[in-house]
Amino acid sequence: MKSKEAVFEALKEGKNLISCITGIQYSLIKGILHTRHSERNDWEESELNFYNPPSWLNLKIMEEKSANI
Repeated sequence: MKSKEAVFEALKEGKNLISCITGIQYSLIKGILHTRHSERNDWEESELNFYNPPSWLNLKIMEEKSANI
C-alpha cells in the first residue's frame, strides 16, 4: 500500500490486508486492529501501528471481511 493512511482507510472500509512477505493478515474488528497468521483461524489483538514504511509497503488487500467477524 502507498501509505499508512491508505492502510487504515482500507481497514475502515472492511478490507482484510495481507503481508506479501510474512503472510500475516490484518483486520479491524470492532475498531481494534487484529492479526493472524494465514494458517490459523483465530484473530489476536495487535499493537502494530504501521509507523515504519516497510510495515505498510508490503501489504495488499486480501478480500472483503466476513460478516461473521
